[in-house]
Amino acid sequence: MVTAEQNDSPYDVIVVGGGPTGSVAATDLAIRGIRTLVLEKTDGSVPDARATATNVRTMEFMRRFGIEEELRNCGWPRDRALDVVYGPGVYEPEILRLPWPAIDDAPPAAYSPTSYQRCPQRWLNPILAGMARRQPLVDFRFRWEVTSLEQDDSGVTVQATDGAGRTHAFRARYLLACDGVRSGVRKALGIGAEVWNELGHSVEALIRSPQLAEAYPVKTGGHYTLIERSGMSVALWPLDGSDMFRVTLMVHRQGGTKEDISDAVRRLGGDREVRFEFLSGVFPWTNRIGVRERFRDGRVFLVGDAAHSMPTTGGFGMNTGVLDAVDLSWKLAAVLSGWGHPDLLDTYEFERKTSSAQTAELAAEVYRDWQAMSEHMAVFAERPLKGRSPEAVAARKELGELLLKVFGREFNAVGGALGYRYENSPICVPDGTAAPPFAFATYVPTARPGHRAPHAWLPDGASTLDLFGEEMVLLCFGRRASDAHGLAVAARARQVPLRIVEIDDPAVAALYARAFVLVRPDGMVAWRSDESPADPDGLIDRVRGACLAVGGHKRTMLSQA
Repeated sequence: MVTAEQNDSPYDVIVVGGGPTGSVAATDLAIRGIRTLVLEKTDGSVPDARATATNVRTMEFMRRFGIEEELRNCGWPRDRALDVVYGPGVYEPEILRLPWPAIDDAPPAAYSPTSYQRCPQRWLNPILAGMARRQPLVDFRFRWEVTSLEQDDSGVTVQATDGAGRTHAFRARYLLACDGVRSGVRKALGIGAEVWNELGHSVEALIRSPQLAEAYPVKTGGHYTLIERSGMSVALWPLDGSDMFRVTLMVHRQGGTKEDISDAVRRLGGDREVRFEFLSGVFPWTNRIGVRERFRDGRVFLVGDAAHSMPTTGGFGMNTGVLDAVDLSWKLAAVLSGWGHPDLLDTYEFERKTSSAQTAELAAEVYRDWQAMSEHMAVFAERPLKGRSPEAVAARKELGELLLKVFGREFNAVGGALGYRYENSPICVPDGTAAPPFAFATYVPTARPGHRAPHAWLPDGASTLDLFGEEMVLLCFGRRASDAHGLAVAARARQVPLRIVEIDDPAVAALYARAFVLVRPDGMVAWRSDESPADPDGLIDRVRGACLAVGGHKRTMLSQA
């Protein structure tokens, strides 16, 4: 491995935290030739439910990493329907059912070569850690806890303790803090919050109940929400497609006990007793929305929950951390390999800070809708919701229409997954076109600079997305590669890896809307035009981060006692 800077350490990058974000970062760095050490303080097991939704954008990256089928076969039954059901109790008539097909029955989407996957984090974490550990350039260590860090102008040194209590020093050029919302690295750096609002509290636990598994709306769906006269709080998630469940009280007081969970299960059963056993302790959390005041301090970067927070509604949290990792990894690799200007690293914060804040607000909108259901239910205070009387049927129909209007988008978050954009990014060249709306459940494909390059099927059966990941890619629609000779020369002079691809397909050309489209290694459009660039040297310098005015970061010695 040859890098632009002398480095006597066996590592270029240290990743603190081996969860999904850290594993993706390590994998992407290693694929790009970067030697990476991952220090994870746990043994890798996940005692609680945590994230269950691997959204379509994350699955696109898993496709690039070659583990899409591994996630498809994670353990969730591929033929199990994922219908979303709302009702007054699992033994009562339903109020609303949103059909959601099984993994094997999902029709191909027009906007992606892949689709959403149900994969609880107790399965996802080991799969992603295994992916990272298979990379020859990744040294992945469980039960190593970072106790202190220092950085200087040439690198970062950490002290870490293994499971036997032995301490060792590790050094690398850069460090990624992927150690979660309570990040010890962030605390050591003294990075506070820029925006940090508490919206409310939740609590959850894992249970096993063969009896619940046989209730009709449970065994025929992927999610059940209890609707009560007091509002909406209790949610039941089938966790393994069998008899294991995640019980969540989404709108709750601070803290929580097993009695709170037991009471929620009793309310799900209504007049019938439901037998169950706890498989975990009780896990309370606070739903927050916010971003940290900075995502970078010298050679240390905050990634994932260490940098931002959002409610679980919409399933954005883990997936947003994956976007952080992918945005940062190609930039670090570019700088370490010599073709990226050091200022390129400043664009990580510029792009991901605004984008993650926008996504957090989408999640917060849905959480506020959960909280507001107590007000909506006031209309139904005196109306029957259970039973089969004409009055109850009419009340459920009216309430179902309300739920569809308010919550129909929560499990269709394609806009939040694919519609993120890096508006006004200093390494993306605007073309004067207006941005499509950024909405929860609406996605408008566009090759506008700063957006995800859209998917389209090519004549050979590959997706346009399969072209991106390893280098800069220039797509030529109706033009020859020779027409972009100047850009190729400029890239070669600066050692920027550039692949030029000719596409002779009118439908794909119409989707990308310009004759030339330059796509970054993370699959985001950097530039497009109907004419080859008048200043190819300037364009290459811009996308590689040279001569950017995005603000500096002081390099200081920082330590944690």
